[in-house]
Amino acid sequence: MQNYKSYNTKDFILDDAFCRWVLQKSETDNQFWNQWLLENSEKSHQVMIAKEIILKIQNAQNEITESELNDEIQRFSEKRKQLDNKEFTSKPNIKVLSWLLWFKYSAVLAIAIIGFALITNQDTVKKLTFSETAYDKRTKAIEKALVEVSNDGNHEKMVKLPDGSQVLLSKNSKISYPNPFGVTQRSVYLSGEAFFEVVKNPSKPFVVYANELATRVLGTSFTISSYDKADEVKVIVKTGKVAVFPLGLEDEVLDKKPEMMLTPNQKVVFNRIDNQMKRSLVEIPEPLKNSADFSKSLVFENSPVTKVFEKLFEVYNIPIVYDNALMENCRITAELGNQPLFEKLDLICRAIDAKYEVIDGQIVIHAKKCN
Repeated sequence: MQNYKSYNTKDFILDDAFCRWVLQKSETDNQFWNQWLLENSEKSHQVMIAKEIILKIQNAQNEITESELNDEIQRFSEKRKQLDNKEFTSKPNIKVLSWLLWFKYSAVLAIAIIGFALITNQDTVKKLTFSETAYDKRTKAIEKALVEVSNDGNHEKMVKLPDGSQVLLSKNSKISYPNPFGVTQRSVYLSGEAFFEVVKNPSKPFVVYANELATRVLGTSFTISSYDKADEVKVIVKTGKVAVFPLGLEDEVLDKKPEMMLTPNQKVVFNRIDNQMKRSLVEIPEPLKNSADFSKSLVFENSPVTKVFEKLFEVYNIPIVYDNALMENCRITAELGNQPLFEKLDLICRAIDAKYEVIDGQIVIHAKKCN
């Protein structure tokens, strides 16, 4: 078995088994690669980029003619000889190549044209461009170039994406994305941590691939933390709604039902040790932007406590679960203006002799019947 731990992006693109998985998606291959990625999450960034290129090559392959491919192979072969006086691989007979060999040779040519730029590790923003040619439609297809941005400084870096979305990239982090974005979705690959403010576009979902998790949104703001050596991967929602998928569903996020849905002030944590996802609340929930004047609305005079819970949901958009019939006679007088949400809940529960707990991103109230 190949030692995939030592592979770089180029190696994955040229590997027969890897290409077969990306292009054919057999159940056996899916099981192997999904398990391998869970055990080698530090390679997820390179795997995602390799898959992006393979799919672009495959799509363009349907358009290129045999004559055009042969002409380009000959052109590049002659150019290669001029550069290093070494014999390039002789021109194959395309008609007798299997689909995998055809694809692999196409990938070799594409990578050669790219100049192996995809596997260099530069610290500055780099746009991966390709040699110009009037004949190679394949090259034109992959000219939707991947842009990589790294932040090795001590301060956050602002990155503006092709659709106008913005990314606040934390230190020791990097993102990669095609420019322009694809036709069906806007794909971004993250290693590290970043805060995203996504421009809304219902016809083209925004998908972030971050090691073990894929996150799909239409337009919202959220944070993803996915450092290679950390024990956990986190997705934290500030506004809007996001769908979270475990690794292995990344190619199907447009149609698949998500593992979890997150709303403002919720987060999901993927534990790399036990491979479990858990939804909870952020440490300090914040009022929604459109509730800036919320303090005036949280003054209650002998009000039903159920109305208080309804108002808190309106302000924080966090589900509060309680027995309405049991608490119908519970009333409260309080000013709940500037305290953090959990302090507000402490005050309410003391007043009605109740308790609360956070379960699966919701607040559950345990109360007694009020007389």
